[in-house]
Amino acid sequence: MVSGMKNFMVPFRMHDSGWLLLALCMLFSVALCGLSRGMVLGYLVAASLVLHELGHIAACFVLRVPVREFGLCLGGAYNRRAYAGRRRDEAIISAAGPLMNLCLVLPSHFLPVIGRQLALCNIMLCVVNLLPIKSSDGSRILDAIWGTNRAGGAIGSLNQAASVAPVQLP
Repeated sequence: MVSGMKNFMVPFRMHDSGWLLLALCMLFSVALCGLSRGMVLGYLVAASLVLHELGHIAACFVLRVPVREFGLCLGGAYNRRAYAGRRRDEAIISAAGPLMNLCLVLPSHFLPVIGRQLALCNIMLCVVNLLPIKSSDGSRILDAIWGTNRAGGAIGSLNQAASVAPVQLP
């Protein structure tokens, strides 16, 4: 084993509800492009979820942030890791997952038959993860940039700032 690779071993955990997530991926994909193609697309969408998390984990590895586990549950794919310590590193780690989905878009187009659908699914995964809702990648990125309370999310800060900001009418 290459020196340092031992630290890259991160256990995968499949929660019982993770199987329901996989079933939902299959149902969505079958509805999108029929039974036979949909089953293949469903597996590839599930792989995209795992690759999204591996994007986060790769950034953690480069920035030397410990990762305890990653897995699938009904809420989606997740990773459990230490806080990066620096806001810049936290933003990089949080952006790495959506960036992975974005990087999967172009190669997806070269897959015969289901390439466009897979590319669309990866674009959707990227965009949805960048929305600034509580415990999303987008919220973590904004929290890291603005230095807001990690538990409160950036949306609360945006709403609070908008409610007290002076408005000058022409």
